[in-house]
Amino acid sequence: MDRPKAVDMLTLDPCSLITPEAKAKLGIRTVGSVAADPEYGEGGKACGASYEDRKVTYSIDTIVNGGVERLKSTEGKVKELTELKVAGYPAYLTKGPSQATGSPQCEIYLDSHDQQLLRVSVIGGLGSDATLDLACERAKALAEAVGPVLATK
Repeated sequence: MDRPKAVDMLTLDPCSLITPEAKAKLGIRTVGSVAADPEYGEGGKACGASYEDRKVTYSIDTIVNGGVERLKSTEGKVKELTELKVAGYPAYLTKGPSQATGSPQCEIYLDSHDQQLLRVSVIGGLGSDATLDLACERAKALAEAVGPVLATK
């Protein structure tokens, strides 16, 4: 697998990927640990919060119970996966309505380690006029900001 550096998601604090520079540049209001999704495996962690404009929220999750193959077999059935490169990492983008809220959601999964992924997700806030394009624009910018930091961990 061609990655700049394999990073063990069990040891990573996803909040540590958002630098003060990225926070300012991207207009992120708050950064903090949030409850990890049990679906992503025991020992997974999550970081998230809102942007200054409050149109969208983001989360960065460590997925520790399956890598690209699992992603293709689960997400790939529901939504189309688009292959990308983010800071040298193989990555996969999915977009569409959130299964939980129906709000526009864009997710980018970075292939960070064997059988592990880093998930960057941006979702429209309830009642906001956020579009899928806005969610993906923010998700791509956030992934591009955290990818280079990931390679230093």
